[in-house]
Amino acid sequence: MLTEIATGRKKVSSRLIWDTKPRRAPNPKDIEFQTAELVIPNPARDQAVLSSYDLPSLGDLDRSKTNRLIWGDNLLAMQALLSSGYEGQINLIYIDPPFWTGENYYANVTIGGESITKSPSVIERLAYKDYWQGGIDSYLDMLYPRLHLMKRLLVDDGAIFIHTDWHIGHYVKIIADEVFGKENFRNEIVWRRTSSHNDPNKFGNVHESILFYTKSENWCWTEPKVEYEDWYKERYYRYKEETGRRFFSRDLTAPAHGHSSGIYNWQGANPPPGRMWAYTQDNMKELDNKGLLFYTKEGIPRLKLYLDEMEGAPVQSIWEDILSVVSWSNEATGFPTQKPAALLDRIISACTEEGDLVADFFCGSGTTLDSAESLKRRWIGCDFSKVAIQIARNRLVDQGAKPFLVENIGNYQRQLIYLTGSRIHEIQAIVLKLYGAIQRKDLPELGVKRNGEIDELVYVGYPDRPVSAKKVEELEATAEKLDGRGYDALTVLGWDYEYNYDEILQERKRASKRRWKIDPVPKIIPPEVIEYLKQIKTDQDVEQFVGKIRFHDKPFLKLLPPTLIPRGDATEVTVGIDRYVVFDYPIEDQDQRKELEEIVGQSPLALVDYWAVDWDYDGITFKSNWQAIRQHGRKIETVPRTATRNLQARNKHDVAVRVVDGFGNDASKILSIDLRR
Repeated sequence: MLTEIATGRKKVSSRLIWDTKPRRAPNPKDIEFQTAELVIPNPARDQAVLSSYDLPSLGDLDRSKTNRLIWGDNLLAMQALLSSGYEGQINLIYIDPPFWTGENYYANVTIGGESITKSPSVIERLAYKDYWQGGIDSYLDMLYPRLHLMKRLLVDDGAIFIHTDWHIGHYVKIIADEVFGKENFRNEIVWRRTSSHNDPNKFGNVHESILFYTKSENWCWTEPKVEYEDWYKERYYRYKEETGRRFFSRDLTAPAHGHSSGIYNWQGANPPPGRMWAYTQDNMKELDNKGLLFYTKEGIPRLKLYLDEMEGAPVQSIWEDILSVVSWSNEATGFPTQKPAALLDRIISACTEEGDLVADFFCGSGTTLDSAESLKRRWIGCDFSKVAIQIARNRLVDQGAKPFLVENIGNYQRQLIYLTGSRIHEIQAIVLKLYGAIQRKDLPELGVKRNGEIDELVYVGYPDRPVSAKKVEELEATAEKLDGRGYDALTVLGWDYEYNYDEILQERKRASKRRWKIDPVPKIIPPEVIEYLKQIKTDQDVEQFVGKIRFHDKPFLKLLPPTLIPRGDATEVTVGIDRYVVFDYPIEDQDQRKELEEIVGQSPLALVDYWAVDWDYDGITFKSNWQAIRQHGRKIETVPRTATRNLQARNKHDVAVRVVDGFGNDASKILSIDLRR
């Protein structure tokens, strides 16, 4: 409900109240960012910058001057930014949060010319896809604390634009008034995003709204202009010279206010009573000599203002000149809620200057980042969807952006688990039960699952550390003899796996002095497990979710053996992808699943959306100084299988390869290439 907060007898503000409204804004938290990748789209251009990044751990890198693309919950990301010195540092924030439409937006991934619909994870639906199980309260619970953090991140003369629509905009307006102050509400922009709609029994919904707030009474502003419309030209610039130039004639008088200096006769014409000429006689002569005076039939002089010298009409609050992105346009990425670049260009240009910092914490397909990059602004982007992060990264690489970081939140799953009020030891029991296994009392990280005649041992990894190949080797030995009889199968459920996990595990297996009887099966714990924790209060609550969560097999990546060709003082090194296999597709439609299997059978690299090479991996930070991106739109092409680079001879190089598929899965491998011989 809407209530008025009073101090004594004086009403100070109106605020929106709901049952679960947070009582206080969230505080900064000491959460670290983990650098997944330093992306260098144009190594030749940025060689000087690249050399400055060539540090053992990038520890000296000034992240405040580096563009950042962050995967994860924006609440945690903003808390981490505040704790790392970003308070009062961002000049402009644009957000396009979910509209609470009740719809499930699915990402469309084009593979082999066929459009495949990727099912969003439960956590993606809750964090981005307009799927709010708790109704309007849960939507407001999501947005309210985030607006508080955004206000703290803004500079004193900063601005925020909140994109919304008729479903939720009236609620958002009230809580934004509370957070930013209704005295700092500047305007509501109405964007006509489409032509007429045939909406039965109601007026057609053809627009969305953008709420414009500033942090204070002062803000950066460059008034945007657009070309005058034809009707405006005909009405106001109706005069033409012999050359064809159109002009508008403006009054040359001003109120006299008791002054007499401007009251004189100009070529037989006097100013009207109570007014005077706005220019001195000398200035009038200068204008006349330049041909800038226009005389009416009565001989009254007026000033010529030429149409071709005008900057255009100031942009008003109704925007009808920017079209939405259509699926067949070159701008389209396939992301369901993509906004046009022209929309963000106008917003960013109006309220920032070159070098300013722009942020989008629901960045989706990356339009804000793409516009900020082209307008020479710095940027920070964040999204919970891995597909969104991948699309945004591809757009920036295609644009030839300056080097930027792709980051995760350190100990991410641990932080999310603590937000739900759970503890690490509790999550292991729940994950085992959700998988269908019974937790062992003697070894709580292990569970047992019976599949017909098969006894399966199940291990749950810790949320704050990747599963290592060494740990899996120990688990395999345990599984062979546990309970005096051993187990038939070993499944590893991991939140994440160490870099080069598959290669290291195979190497340990080859070096082992014993023969392995079990082939461990690595699976990924989906992040929606954490969201279910909010709804689990008792053991009985877990039962309703058993079988609803899919634990996907970890993708498999195999590289080609490197080829080496001497080239003078260097060696030409070629690396490539032999096989990339996704064992379980996040697709609900069975017909689409079959189509995809046929496509992958004919083109083994069809799933690969992006792969990159760090030709001299330092073991800490992957520096992407070579990339290949699968072409989308009208020119759909698979990525090349190989990459080549001249490396310095007589050195040893660890060449790292990272592959990301169209569903957001990723896999990595390292090749140790010794050129000293």
